[in-house]
Amino acid sequence: MIIRRATIEDLDDIWQLANESFAPSPWPKEVFEHELRSPRSIYFVTTGGFLGATQILDEVEVGSLGVSPKFQHQGIGQALLMAVFALPNTKRVLLEVANTNTAAQTLYRKVGFQPYYRREKYYKNGDDAIMMERKID
Repeated sequence: MIIRRATIEDLDDIWQLANESFAPSPWPKEVFEHELRSPRSIYFVTTGGFLGATQILDEVEVGSLGVSPKFQHQGIGQALLMAVFALPNTKRVLLEVANTNTAAQTLYRKVGFQPYYRREKYYKNGDDAIMMERKID
């Protein structure tokens, strides 16, 4: 599996993956375009998946991680997260996940994330958000 940093040329592929992964994407295409152009944003892409994050100093916040249903259960999500953990100067990685998304929570725990806060009724559908973190040695 080849994981690489995404560029603006990957916008259409990321947009398609977001729509397949989240059915449909909760973010408009313009959000991805803005982030791909931002110097603080970091996107990784591979066949069947992508990850978008923002890095400020030694902290990285994962904003989106999408794997197309036809590519799930192949280690793509885990590999994308490992790419984030390897970013220079990273001491802490943060993300949020819906309390009903147990598959994602299982993945995040598998790679070392721990919950630290719960935001009640955070999502439009009323689901709570579980805030998770992983400290990098």
